[in-house]
Amino acid sequence: MTTRLPRPGPARPGRRRGRAGNVQRGEVDARDVLSGGRPTAAGGSAPGSSASSSPARQPSNVPHGFRDFQHFRDFASRYRDRMRELYPDLDMGFQGSAVTGRSADDGAPFDEGRVSDYDIAITGDSVNAAARDGGVPFRGDGVSTGPLDEADLERLGLDGIVGEASAEAGRDVHVMIFRTMDDAVGRKPTIRVWF
Repeated sequence: MTTRLPRPGPARPGRRRGRAGNVQRGEVDARDVLSGGRPTAAGGSAPGSSASSSPARQPSNVPHGFRDFQHFRDFASRYRDRMRELYPDLDMGFQGSAVTGRSADDGAPFDEGRVSDYDIAITGDSVNAAARDGGVPFRGDGVSTGPLDEADLERLGLDGIVGEASAEAGRDVHVMIFRTMDDAVGRKPTIRVWF
């Protein structure tokens, strides 16, 4: 009797392959699921739309809370580019429940019974140097800060930018600084702002 082995399926979109072909833990790389700027991953209607009575499935390259890829790109580009006026090498990625779809604290779905926030990781030599020089506290291992408070944001000149992002999004935007984007990805599931 011959035993048949299952044939390998297609590679899963939404994950970035490392140099050795391994999936990097926690990273969602939207370039893997885009074609011509449009999501190619299975997706439903945007949350809150009435196009379907079944719950919408969020494309893996769009954080929860955005209608579609274009809405995400417009928002993220605008605020990342404004931060780059101060810190030209700044990179940015979304983390937390906007990526996972659930609160890390209680497992509640994104925006269910409350307005969820956006957790944004920023990196870059210039913002790291400014934070360290300005006395922004880093966590014990020195890899990241906690969410920046008002005083930290003001010291770094980011208070107005983050305040406007929160107002536009209709939800709190929290920013954390990581030593590198690889450190951010290694700590939490992350959707990088690559465009």
